[in-house]
Amino acid sequence: MKKHLIFGLTLLVLWACKQEEPANYVIISGNISNTNGGELKISSLNGFAKTINVMDTGIFNDTLYIPENGLYKIRFERGGIAPYLAKGNEIHFNVDAKKFNETLKFSGDNIELNNYYAYKANKEFDFMMNREANYNVEETAFEAKIVDFQNDLESNLKALKNIPEDIIEKEVRAINYGRLAKKVNYKQMYGYLSGNREFKTSENFNKELTELSFDNGEDYLYSSDYQGMVGKDIQRKIYEFYQKDSLPYYEAQSKALSELKSEIIRNGELYKNMPMKLSMSKDKEKDLNEFLKTSTNETHIARAKELFESLKVLDAGQPSPKFENYENYAGGTTSLDDLKGKYVYIDVWATWCGPCKAEIPFLKKIEETYHGKNIQFVSISTDKQKDKDKWKKMIADEKLGGIQLITDNDFNTDFISEYKIMGIPQFILLDPEGKIVKANAPRPSEKELVELFDQLSI
Repeated sequence: MKKHLIFGLTLLVLWACKQEEPANYVIISGNISNTNGGELKISSLNGFAKTINVMDTGIFNDTLYIPENGLYKIRFERGGIAPYLAKGNEIHFNVDAKKFNETLKFSGDNIELNNYYAYKANKEFDFMMNREANYNVEETAFEAKIVDFQNDLESNLKALKNIPEDIIEKEVRAINYGRLAKKVNYKQMYGYLSGNREFKTSENFNKELTELSFDNGEDYLYSSDYQGMVGKDIQRKIYEFYQKDSLPYYEAQSKALSELKSEIIRNGELYKNMPMKLSMSKDKEKDLNEFLKTSTNETHIARAKELFESLKVLDAGQPSPKFENYENYAGGTTSLDDLKGKYVYIDVWATWCGPCKAEIPFLKKIEETYHGKNIQFVSISTDKQKDKDKWKKMIADEKLGGIQLITDNDFNTDFISEYKIMGIPQFILLDPEGKIVKANAPRPSEKELVELFDQLSI
């Protein structure tokens, strides 16, 4: 009897200890109206990334094993928010996909804090949407507007209860960074809206901007406004190195990043650039090794290696990802399988993309040079379906040749995602069997394209 009692007490203690173990995950769920489903992407600069498939009903439910408590970016279609997620939390939100900022409401754990973030995001959205009224004013009036904006957010923050003290301190600084970020944008916005391109802000206006430090790793991870200002400062330095030292862009970028004092910021900026750089790289192994030599963040390094491995399916000789039944400007639909028998040079573009439009004259010249040869030229627009008339008008106005197609759902198609396309234009060259020659082929404006065509005897 005594043995049974001891055994029972031992089980009870073990069960109690197990029950007291803190959860290392977040349960997140939601109901997104006005959508046909899609991908909900959750990420952070600490290396966390997760994609949740949202059903056509707009409902989703998932478990996130986050590495640490903090702000995590959530994006769906054109909307986004960065709520606070903590291990053991259950978070739920309702939102209209077409009116994301105006309708977002959280429930569950940290409800007050996350609804404050939703309020703040909507305020920021309104400020930018009303940029004529907010930015096209004299310097003094603008400063008054952004101070009022800051005071409103601080007042709402102060009203919150049971919020971790470190979050309050970070958010107070983040609100101030939001004000400073608007000051950074003011010169360009006012010059554009007023038509006064020679406009310059006063020395007094610029004083706190010139004194701003860009080496605070903690604020970099917390505040998107601070991140943005850090990024602009890095771009300024890259341009200086490009101008003064005549360095190629990626060398100038490496030099600018190497001068950052904060290891957190240096790793963060390297990581932000890595997916696009690697996916658009013409020498992925070289670029991966450069990243591995420079980054000291183990999670980022693991993510880079994962991306590198996933990109191997786009190596030369691999079968190309396919598209099916894309609308053809000439009528009907076209699938990739319809184009077998000749080389296929694909231009992934959009009517709103400046660099894409800059390639048009060169593409037309290449098409003319290789007309009647063993190659087909295909342009795939990633414009939204609601902008289809703009696509058709540009084809007619620019007298675009080749096979002109438009995706069925802008960037949200399997062909785009399987090619890991993160920026346009992107050019792809396939052989007559539908296998990849180059997933990131030279642009029409680059002499390497004709050299490649000559090597292939096209």
